[in-house]
This record gives sequence, C-alpha cells and structure tokens, in this order.
Amino acid sequence: MRNVAICGSKIKNSISNYNSVETIEMNGISVFCGLIHTGDIHFDRNAPENRFSVLVKKRAFSCNYRDKNFIFKMTTKGSDNSFYVVCSDFVGEVIDIGSEVTEVQIGDRVINNNAYPESGVKGILPGIPTNNASKEYQVFHQVKLTKVPQEMPDEVAAAFSIGAQTTYSMIRKLNVTKGSNVLVTAAKSNTSLFAINALRKHSVNIHATTTSMRFEEELRAMGVKEVILIERSPNSLLENQALKKIVSGIGGFDCVLDPFFDLYLGQVVNLMATGGRYITCGLYDQYFDLIGQKIPSLHLNCSRLMSSVMLNNLQIIGNCIGQTDDLKNAIQDYVSGNLNVVVDSVFSGKQIGAFFHRTYNAQDRFGKVVYKYD
Repeated sequence: MRNVAICGSKIKNSISNYNSVETIEMNGISVFCGLIHTGDIHFDRNAPENRFSVLVKKRAFSCNYRDKNFIFKMTTKGSDNSFYVVCSDFVGEVIDIGSEVTEVQIGDRVINNNAYPESGVKGILPGIPTNNASKEYQVFHQVKLTKVPQEMPDEVAAAFSIGAQTTYSMIRKLNVTKGSNVLVTAAKSNTSLFAINALRKHSVNIHATTTSMRFEEELRAMGVKEVILIERSPNSLLENQALKKIVSGIGGFDCVLDPFFDLYLGQVVNLMATGGRYITCGLYDQYFDLIGQKIPSLHLNCSRLMSSVMLNNLQIIGNCIGQTDDLKNAIQDYVSGNLNVVVDSVFSGKQIGAFFHRTYNAQDRFGKVVYKYD
C-alpha cells in the first residue's frame, strides 16, 4: 500500500519500502517527504464491526491549509526514524463494503463527507474523516463518504470536498440576496476561489481583495466585479483608496467572506453596511509556534471592534466546515454548470517534493494542487 508522507531525517536508515524521499523548504524549514510502502489492509466484510464500513482505494488527493500543522508537527516533533501520512481531501473507489452498507456500492467513486457539527450517525465523530488521506487503502463508515457523479473527473473530485462544503455553508449562513455587495478577502486562497465561484449563481456584486494582481483577468472571468490590490500591512484595507471609493459609492458591504480573520476582521467591520454580515472559517496561528517563528499580530482592538459591531448592528459569524446538504448542493451545482473548481496542477509518481512545493510554496499557484496514484 502506497502512502505520501512527511518523513524523519533518518527514514532511509529505518525503512526499506520507499520509492523516494527528498527534501524541500517550507517557511525556511527543511521538510523530508516521500512515497512510503506499508502493509496491505485486511477487510472482513462480514465482521460485526464492519457492518457499516467501506473499504476505499484512493485514486487522488490534495492538501489543505490545515495540513501544514501536521506537516510541521512531524518535522519538528516526530521521530527521525518515523513518518506521518498526510492530506485531508481525496477521491477513491469503493473496493468492498460491510454487510449492512446501503449508501454506496462496489465500484462507486467517493469523496470525504466532512459534515459538522453532526455526522448524521450517533457515535460517529463529525468533521473531516481522515488526516491521512493519501493512504492508498482506508476504511470509513459509510456516513463519512459521498458519491461523486461521472461528470466530475478525479482531479476535481480530489480537490473538492472541504472547500465546497465549507464555502457552501458560509454562503448559506450569510443569506446573500440578489444584488448584495459581497467582499471576499484573500482572493487567491483556495477557500476564496471556491466562494467566488459559488457566489456567481446568486447574482451578487463580488468584490475581492488580493496582494497580487497576477490573476486579475482570471478573477474577473470568474465573476468578480472589482479586484482590489492591497498592501501587506496592518491597515491595508482601511488605507486603500480604491476600497474607500467603493464603500463610499455603495454605502458599505452587505456581506464579507473572510478566510483570515486574524488579518482582516478588525478592518472590515468599518467597511460594512448597517446590518451587514461577516463570516470566517479561519484559525489563528496554525503552525508558527511549531517552527519557532514569530506569531503574526492579530491587530485587533476588541473595544473598537465591538463598538462597530454594536453601533452598526453587524453580525459576526463563525463557520466550521458544513452540513451534508452543503456538500450535496455543491456537487449538484458542479454537475449543472453552476460551480467551477480551479485546479492548478496534477502530480504523480515520484513527484512528491514537487507536489508539496507547488501546494505551499509556489507564488504563482492558482487553485488546488492534486496528486494522483498512477
């Protein structure tokens, strides 16, 4: 069984079943990564504990921002002679099923269902079903899987689940209406790319901020009305003349979708219309403490923040992934042509280092990076 893994520095001395191990740099830290072979999984479809279980063979997978935490944990705290299998989005083929499985059949292609805050089955944990999505074979409860249609190719399916389920939940909670003025921050991030594509069917005015105009043409083709270049500074939004002009003209943004509250929350509340709604799915300091680097300042003044929220009747909404229906609605929109998925590139074979480098280091990356087992 193949696994894409983050490895200890001495892994070559302790394991013989590897295809390749190489070193890349991430945030100035040397990271060892490779393709590791482990023993096959035994699956007894008649075992009582496997009644509702599904054996899946992975076809392709991708990393998310959250995976960086696991990468750096292994790199800084793991044993030199061990490895950690990574990734959290996948598409796979159903190889076998338990005796009482009804939701999927052998041969179906499936992706992860990350339903939260409830999985849908008592006793089965909600949320992302695996942090080890590159394991070639893995067993899941049927509720943690969703079938994907023939129209969705593997490279899209492998990049779909977490981004789609999260952004469809966020848009649902924002309750956007036709003609709303929506601000999406960090336009090039994967979450924002999903959101921009998903917002298009709602006939809203999408404005997006970015620290680089490299992909202005692509963003406009996706339906963004205004692409606003901002600086990498604590008051980058409040001091931006283009944003000031837009806010003056529309009276403030009705909705803000922001993956990075630590960068923008303290500013965008001053750019919102009365009764506006702000939503974020971000976490603060997911890995900086692990690698001994300075934690970015929040630049938040809680007194000023809450004064703006109260005086303008704003809503600040948190979001963690989404419900099963959010994922199913996203799949249906993809099939009907109402949702595009931006895939930057696809890797395979021994291209492990290139896969991680493109995912986390490439400044010209635009969309998800996928690895496919050949």
